[in-house]
Amino acid sequence: MRTNIFKHSVLTAGIVAAMSMTAANAAEVVYDEKDAFSVANKATATYTVADNSNQQTAESNEVIVNVTETGAFSLVAKNDDGNIGDDLNEDVAINPAAGSSVDFNHTLSNDGNISDTYTISLANPSNSLPASAAIKYQIKEGNTNVGNSETIAIGGTITLKPSQTADITIIATTSSDRVIGNDTSFTVTATSKYLTDKGQTAADKKATNTNNAITTTPVYAITKSATTNLGNKTFDTNNAGAYVDYKITVKNEGNINGTAVRITDALPNGLVAIKSGEDNYIAPTVVASGTSTAKDANISTNGKEITVIGQDIKMNETITVTFRAKKDTTTPATGTNITNYALVEDDVDGNGSYDLVDSSGDSAGGVTETTYEDTTATNYKGKDNNSNATITTSSQTRNLAIESNTLDKEVALISQNNTYIYTITNKGTDIVEAADTDKVYFTIVPTANDDSITINEAEVFVDANDNGSYDSGETILTKTANGYDLNEAAKSGLAPDDFVKIGVKVNTNGSGSNLTGGTNNIDDSETMAITVLPQGPVAGTPAPANTSVSSTTTMKGVNLLKYQAVAACKADLSTLSWTTDSISGGEAKPGNCVYYKITAENTFSDTTKVINGLTVTDTLETPKIIYEGDFTSETSGSSPAATATYNAPNLVGTFGSLAASETGTIYFSAKISQTGTN
Repeated sequence: MRTNIFKHSVLTAGIVAAMSMTAANAAEVVYDEKDAFSVANKATATYTVADNSNQQTAESNEVIVNVTETGAFSLVAKNDDGNIGDDLNEDVAINPAAGSSVDFNHTLSNDGNISDTYTISLANPSNSLPASAAIKYQIKEGNTNVGNSETIAIGGTITLKPSQTADITIIATTSSDRVIGNDTSFTVTATSKYLTDKGQTAADKKATNTNNAITTTPVYAITKSATTNLGNKTFDTNNAGAYVDYKITVKNEGNINGTAVRITDALPNGLVAIKSGEDNYIAPTVVASGTSTAKDANISTNGKEITVIGQDIKMNETITVTFRAKKDTTTPATGTNITNYALVEDDVDGNGSYDLVDSSGDSAGGVTETTYEDTTATNYKGKDNNSNATITTSSQTRNLAIESNTLDKEVALISQNNTYIYTITNKGTDIVEAADTDKVYFTIVPTANDDSITINEAEVFVDANDNGSYDSGETILTKTANGYDLNEAAKSGLAPDDFVKIGVKVNTNGSGSNLTGGTNNIDDSETMAITVLPQGPVAGTPAPANTSVSSTTTMKGVNLLKYQAVAACKADLSTLSWTTDSISGGEAKPGNCVYYKITAENTFSDTTKVINGLTVTDTLETPKIIYEGDFTSETSGSSPAATATYNAPNLVGTFGSLAASETGTIYFSAKISQTGTN
């Protein structure tokens, strides 16, 4: 607001009085000239007197009126901007589109005592306002119109009698688009002809108002997101039930309400909306915040477009649209990104066409945008976000395989840490297995239990360095009620073609006794099954079948058997009849010999399992039988025969080595004595 005081110089012998505005904060000019001109007046008369025909004359005295002229006028701004009657029409709303118009209202008043003519001019336009203007006015006396409304061009004139006013409307039209909040101004000036004729300076013959327009428009912050049925951005084209849930939010961050807005989402190749009656259908929804009323979302006949028409969106309120799509017959190859955009259109100037066009992808997809957003501002109003709306196609298959480095093992009767290594591999596509806990387990279970063979369930480990045995620092897995969690073995999961090696330790505690009532565990075995157990769907793809591999642990060692025969001493061994049973009577008499044959069989078939330092001891029951010193030995293969050492009563035969599947044999005899005869 401002107060204008105009000072004037003396034009004639009169005095110019300086006066401030009589209407506070309005542009008013007042000019007084005393004795501006004089009005002299006298009366004359002619007459005759009765009985006298001569015309008589009479003349009165002269009276003089010295007239004072007052040139006074004001120009006040009349738009409803919270301060009607000042010299500023402030923040008058105007649409942002080129060609939009706005009315600025003023009142021009002739407050003097003379008629005056005023020239109306416009100056100092900003931000394309006005590109052109029409000036209309209606003269009034009090509240009564005088004549009709008239239109003049810029620079035209208005003539007012004393006490008359003119209601002026300046219709200003813009030349180009503007962004929200553009502050545009120009001035309107009324110049008095009377004061101009009196020689007043430029400042002392004009009254000026400022017209200020603020660009008002809705601007829309559009955010679009996509989530597949997998709960992520992966769209599994191998799954007939795959779908994408789209969510579009449109917030009006402008400075006026949006009316009759159209929201459109055109689906690209690879996607089509799921329609009523189809699998996984859910109805599209439109939800309005605040007091805006939600319209319906419609799916086109071909399912390629979802549209909301005639939607009002009030300032600072949001419309949320959701719908569901599935793959169509043109689904792109695995690894293809599918991106589409939401489009919002509004007729901001009410001319019947959509002049505000805003895409969630900011002109992506071939759209030419007109948003009226001030993108030069930090965190500007109407910022869009389509970054969360891209999905990536995949062709998900699940295939978990397990292989054993060695399916079966032959181990010693008494042994520890016989290690089996199993490789679990993800042979599927586009799915990471065991990325989370409780998704894939594996179990290690004997198919038939042998008490002498024990799976060391507390030391199942990850063979991280692939050397086939446990090393300090490698992960020991924890057995749970469901088995061993594969995620513990592969913390980040197994991507396609990734694998992890699992070590299982087996201990044995067997016996090789052939005594009556003894236990001989040679060739006893136990088979353990290692089974991979997917627990359910991963990324929407059902669990594959359980897969299993088995390994058999067989106890091997030296099977020691003893045979005997009785005959005359120094008999040919080839003539003897060997038996493992008792002998009595017949040749079993003092003076003859008992012949012994001991076989030691290396029962391992694994050629690496050579028996070394095999010592066979036979304790003779002396003096009932006396060793004859006739020790001989042979082997069934290329291993060397045993050597003998006798230290009564023990006869020891030692094989330096005995190859797998070979049998070493010892022969010797002892003479039956008289000891023990009754």
